[in-house]
Amino acid sequence: MRFPAAAFVLAACLLASAQTGAPPQKPEAAVRPGDEPAATAKPVSFRLKGIDGKIYDSTAMTGEVLVVSFGATWCVPCVWELVAIEELKEEYAHKPVRFLWVSIEDAERTSDNILRHYARERGLTIPVLRDPTLAAYSQFSTTTRIPLVAFFDREGRFNAPAHRGMPQDLTLYKKLVRDRVNALLEAKAVGAAPAAAAER
Repeated sequence: MRFPAAAFVLAACLLASAQTGAPPQKPEAAVRPGDEPAATAKPVSFRLKGIDGKIYDSTAMTGEVLVVSFGATWCVPCVWELVAIEELKEEYAHKPVRFLWVSIEDAERTSDNILRHYARERGLTIPVLRDPTLAAYSQFSTTTRIPLVAFFDREGRFNAPAHRGMPQDLTLYKKLVRDRVNALLEAKAVGAAPAAAAER
C-alpha cells in the first residue's frame, strides 16, 4: 500500500517536534515591514486570563503605560528578557507603568501549574497571562518570533511598532524599553502618544 508523500512529511515534522520537546514553530524571518499585521480600523486591545484567575483587559488599564511581553517557557531568550522586565518593574515602581508577561503556549502542552512553577523558579512578580490561540499576539506580528513586547499609552492606545527579539546585551534591551516607556510617560503632558521610529 502506498502512502502520499505529504503523509511522510507530516510524520517527519511530528517526530522532530517530539524529539525537541518544543512545539512546531514558523520560521523566524528577519524583522520586515511585511511582518506587521495589516492596519485595521479596529483599535488594538486584548482581554486575557492570568494564571491567578483574574481577567486582564487592556481597555480597563487606562491611566498607566502598559508594557506587555509575549514569550514561552521553552524560549531561551525570553528568560533573559524577563530578567530585564523584572528589573525595569522595580525601576518604575513609583510611576504609572504596568508590566505583564503573556505565554503563547497551548494549555494542553503547558498547564497553569507548569507556568506557576516557571514563574516561581524565575522569581517573577509580574502577572502571567495566557494567549494560547495567539488572538492577542497576532495583532502585533504575523510571525512567531519571541520575545515580543508591545507598548500601550496611558489612554490605552497601542504604540506601534511592537519590538521583537532580544539582544545579547541586557543593558541595551533595558534602554530600548526604557526609551519607549519614558516617551509615553512624557507624552501625557502634551496630550498625544508619540509614534516610535520603525525598528529594524
